[in-house]
Amino acid sequence: DVVHNAMKKLILQTLILTIIIGCSPKIKSITEYEKKDDKLAKNRVADFDKKGNKILSRNFGNQRSNRIVRTEFLNGKKFKETDCDYFAEQDTCVVRQFSVYEYKPDENLKIQTMYESDSAVRFIRKYYKEGNVEVIKTNTWEMFPTKDPNPEKAMKLTDSVYYDSKGREVKRLHYNESFKKPWIEKYTYSDNGYTKEIIGTQMDTIRFYNYSELDKLAKKKGIDFEFRDTTDYKYKIDYY
Repeated sequence: DVVHNAMKKLILQTLILTIIIGCSPKIKSITEYEKKDDKLAKNRVADFDKKGNKILSRNFGNQRSNRIVRTEFLNGKKFKETDCDYFAEQDTCVVRQFSVYEYKPDENLKIQTMYESDSAVRFIRKYYKEGNVEVIKTNTWEMFPTKDPNPEKAMKLTDSVYYDSKGREVKRLHYNESFKKPWIEKYTYSDNGYTKEIIGTQMDTIRFYNYSELDKLAKKKGIDFEFRDTTDYKYKIDYY
């Protein structure tokens, strides 16, 4: 009876959340709680604007510091993203890195420049997409960020990404100028989840990722949030 009642409660909670997500297109925030020792502990929070863009992602639970990511949008496009570590004792958030985005619609081009907290450049990444293929070219100074981003001194990486008719990534080729052949990621989708296969590395793997019922609905509604198994995680949703 205890197990049966627990299952009924879980199904009811999932159903209520499904109705809320399905009926409310303007979600303001989603708070995730993790079950620990029969108690619920706040695990992460995501905030959204009225257009459905995720403008903040915040983690909880680390005793020293927790990561906060703030994203700013202009005319529906991301133009700045800042990562900082929040230290509760000092009530301060220390910036670790930030990115700015530039768009050139005539060239189907998006450019991301990531900076360190002192404004040294970590990498410059250019996204070019045409049809169902996207080419991503990166000049990176990852090991030695610089305030003089000379392309000749950068490591050069190129990713070729292929999408299906639903806009889902199905294959990604990773090219590194230091290696002769690319390593490959392949994705296969089903109603219950997707399979990710890695080929061409020393640790080739195949792994299946299962969708929860809430995760399926979030993907259908275009909500930028990954729900987890409601057995161990609970959710609180506020909306406009």
